[in-house]
Amino acid sequence: MPSTSLGLYTNNAITLLTSGLSAVATSVSVSTGTGALFPVPSGALIFLVTMIGSTGSPEIAKVTAVTGDTLTLVRGQEGTQHGASSQMTS
Repeated sequence: MPSTSLGLYTNNAITLLTSGLSAVATSVSVSTGTGALFPVPSGALIFLVTMIGSTGSPEIAKVTAVTGDTLTLVRGQEGTQHGASSQMTS
């Protein structure tokens, strides 16, 4: 996957979460096979995702690891609030 000095990125990746995401969760499972749409961070590299909650409010999270269809998150980035989510984009 491409990288920049700020981290990894991918264009227009979108997936659904396999179940609701609680406000305190630090990892998320995405639809089968869609984890491959996202970069695989290593070392200090990360990428950002936007998760959309049921109310339509976005939350930005850093992704620090991808294993199959599971992403490890650092939530509430760029001033966004932790919330329950069902959809993810990058």
